[in-house]
Amino acid sequence: MPNQLAESKKRKTVAEHAAVLALLERIAAEEHTTSTALLRRAARSLVRSYAGNPKIQDKLRRLLESYKPELPLRAKNPKVLSRFKQASREYDALTVDLGFNLTADIQQRNSLHKQVKAPILIGSL
Repeated sequence: MPNQLAESKKRKTVAEHAAVLALLERIAAEEHTTSTALLRRAARSLVRSYAGNPKIQDKLRRLLESYKPELPLRAKNPKVLSRFKQASREYDALTVDLGFNLTADIQQRNSLHKQVKAPILIGSL
């Protein structure tokens, strides 16, 4: 069998993966966190770096939008609507964290008040 540890091969040994995971666990212990939190941080950092690339940004944005929560047509009880609102907030926070949206854009999209004019005070009339 040819050398399975060659860098050009996509197939890696279990020992290599086990060693990387053991190192990750050690780093997590040093930082007083979990290895899952470290993986999540690394994955988000990678996505952020690609989100800034104009060549792939639109494809990533479309993929992310496919995970956007949808408003139920009929809510049988208030919990369904509450779950939708919570999922929407989490989705919006994710898009800001990954660099796909700005907070101001989300506030403008979610705002009921769409006019850019300042409100008029009528107390002195």
